[in-house]
This record gives sequence, structure tokens and C-alpha cells, in this order.
Amino acid sequence: MHLNILLKKYLAIIICVLFAHIGFSAFHNSEILKEEIAKYNSQGQYNESIIRLDQIIHDKMSTNYALYNAYLQKYLTYKSLLNYPQAEENLNIAEKYGLKNKQHIKEIKTRILVERIFIEFDHLRFIEVDQLLKKIVREDLSTLDPETHAFFISVLGTDQARKKNFEKAIEEYQLAIDILEKNNPKHLPNIYRKLINIYSDIGDEEKSMQAFEKGIYYAKKYNMDLYIYNMYDSLSYHYAKFKKWEKAYETRVILAELSTKLDAINQSGKLQILEQEIQNNRSNLEIRNQKNIKIFLFIISFFLIVLIIVIYKLYQTNKEKRILVENENQRMRDKLTELSNQISNKNNISKHNADRLSERQTEIVNLVKKGLTNKEIAEQLFISENTVKYHLKSIYTLLGIDSRNSL
Repeated sequence: MHLNILLKKYLAIIICVLFAHIGFSAFHNSEILKEEIAKYNSQGQYNESIIRLDQIIHDKMSTNYALYNAYLQKYLTYKSLLNYPQAEENLNIAEKYGLKNKQHIKEIKTRILVERIFIEFDHLRFIEVDQLLKKIVREDLSTLDPETHAFFISVLGTDQARKKNFEKAIEEYQLAIDILEKNNPKHLPNIYRKLINIYSDIGDEEKSMQAFEKGIYYAKKYNMDLYIYNMYDSLSYHYAKFKKWEKAYETRVILAELSTKLDAINQSGKLQILEQEIQNNRSNLEIRNQKNIKIFLFIISFFLIVLIIVIYKLYQTNKEKRILVENENQRMRDKLTELSNQISNKNNISKHNADRLSERQTEIVNLVKKGLTNKEIAEQLFISENTVKYHLKSIYTLLGIDSRNSL
């Protein structure tokens, strides 16, 4: 009965562990995490992003792949706020954990390389961009998620535009648009702003404005403040190109208002302060935990010492009792031996004296053993009762006994 209950308990524990593991796997799913962080960032809730990612980073159950994804999302968060030093630091950490995961090694290497191209491109370091592009294996681009793949193609488009290959550039941008329309349309403004610039450069005012209208539509539809800002920034470039200075000025006013709302530099600073606070809180928690562990160990040690002392005292007490019992047993054995010897001696004496009984006395002893009374013995032996008593007294004296029962 008890065994069945115990087995049921163990089974319940195993099931809970399995479900916890399944829940944990879902909890750290890269796609779910990506969507969660993207949602926070699009709403300007960067603090929530950092707190959420910090939970995964400091979770002892997080795998190397989970840590890679967490630091990658942290990199993207700081990059969206234009804090490139902090972004690159997190990208390097993401790469460190990612390379430990052999299962996704091709995907990770390609993604890290592409992100480094993005960074160099954003800093207009085109020599470095060209060098990194040579390392790209086109077949490996299939491991990228559609969003990153589309952004990479847009970089290729901009590279072509920089080389004045405008037709090829527009072709690349259109390919990026096709990918995003099917998979993640909220990032379409990032491509349309590039089309605004390229159409402005080649003097096609109509297509430039069409690109703006499409881009601003998606930026507002998905409440992407950064993309709204970027669309008006490209529109300002468009008006300047076509020398529409009044509209260019009006657009710069809108940009100033959006800049105050966006406040990327301030947001980035707040995030670093938040990270420092999280780190300080974690350090304080670890210190408290260490202190609590020391107190717990002290208490356990104290009780162990007390328990050892109690066990030792019980051992000593039992040992003394055992010695007393052994001594008492020995004394009893000695006493029994002495009594046995005495009885043996008496028996020997009795046997020796029994051989000295007369024929008449022997007859009387045998009749007593049969249970006859003195009167019955006297009648059977044709003697007086007093004679029987006399013979019994002599028998008692001779055998060293004092009663009929002893006889």
C-alpha cells in the first residue's frame, strides 16, 4: 500500500518536471521571444524588453541557443536606439554563445555576419561592407528569417545605388518589399524610405512620393515611431532635392516634434541605467542569499553537533548499561554454578546415604513415593504408625532433607 503511494508521488513529480521542461522550452522559443521583444520595442517599452531578456540571460536553465537569441534581441534593441557601442557588445556576446551551439551553427554564423554588415553599412564604412559581403555564401541566406533576409537584400540595393546602378538597386528593393509583404509588412517603411531617396536622386518625383505614401501608411498602421521619423526624414531629403524649401522646412518641424517623442539617446541612457540597477539588485540579492546560506549552514552545523553529542551520550549510556547487564549476568551465572554445585553435592550425598538405608526404610521410601499416608504404610507393613514416623525421621536425617515432599 505504502509502496503504491510512493510510486504515484514519484510519477507525479516526473510528470511535473516534464511539463515544466516543455513549458520552459516554449518560454524560450526564439520566434516567440523575437515577437515579444519586437512588440515592446515598437511601443517604446524598451525597459520591458531589457527586463524580459535579463530573465533569460540569468536563468540557469537557459541553453546556449537561448542565450544567443536573448543577446541578439538585446543587440537589436540597442541598435534601434542607435546605441551602437552597446549593440556591438551584445552582438559579440551573442556570437560567443551561438558558436557553442553546433546544431544551428550555419544559421548563427550567417546571422552574425549579416548583422556586422548592417553595422558597418549604418556607419557608412563601405570598404568594410565590401569585405564582409565577400564572406557571404548566398545559399546560407536561406537560414535567415524573412525580415533579416529582406534587410540584407535592401543593403545590396543601397550598395548598387551607391555605385549608381539605380535600376539594379530598385530591383533589389522590390525583392525586399516582396519578402516583407508576405512575412512582416510592418518593416516595409524601412525599404520605402530607401526608394524615396533613390527616386529623388534620379529625379522621379512622382514615384518618390508614392514610396513615401506607402511607407508612411505602414509606419502609422503598425505604430512604428522610429519608421515614422525615418519616413519624414526621407521626405525632407526629397523636398530638398526638388528645391521645395517651404515643404522641406515644414517637414523638418514635424521631424523636430517626432524627435522629441522618439528621444532615442535619452531612451538608450535610461536602458543602461536600468541594466545597472538590475545588476545591482542581482548583486544585492546574491549577497543576501550568500548570507542566508551561511546562516542556514551554521544552524545545520549546530544541530548536527548537538545530534552528535546526543548520539554519543546515548552510546555511552547504552555501553554502561550493557556492561552492568553483562556483569549482572556473570554474577547470576556464577551464582547458578554455585547452586548447581551445591545441588550436585547434595544429590551425591543423598545418593551415597540412600545406599545406607535399611531394607525396611527403603520399603517406607517407596511407599511414600506412591503417595501413601503414614497410616496406610503402617497397615501395609503390619507395623504401628509411630514406627513409620520414627523410620521417616531417621530417613530425613540420613538423606539430609526435612520434608516428605523433598523425599
